[in-house]
Amino acid sequence: MRIVTHERTGPYRIKIKDVPGAVKIDDKSKLLEYEIHICGCGLSHDKPFCDGSHKITRDEDPSKLYAYTQNKERITLDRFYETESKI
Repeated sequence: MRIVTHERTGPYRIKIKDVPGAVKIDDKSKLLEYEIHICGCGLSHDKPFCDGSHKITRDEDPSKLYAYTQNKERITLDRFYETESKI
């Protein structure tokens, strides 16, 4: 089992005109104005693309650790370690 954490509460927005190789597209093409939204929260069922699932993460407390079920129910977890503890 692996635990993967995501700290973003929104997607990565990528404009087509900023993608390497886009210079080959006609600069008058409307295609250059499109954006691709890549999942940054880890909850999308349409990865790597955003499906709007990040909306349920917007009210998270940054000092807490959360997990989400497949039904997108939030569970607050205990921290694995104290951030201010000294060794």
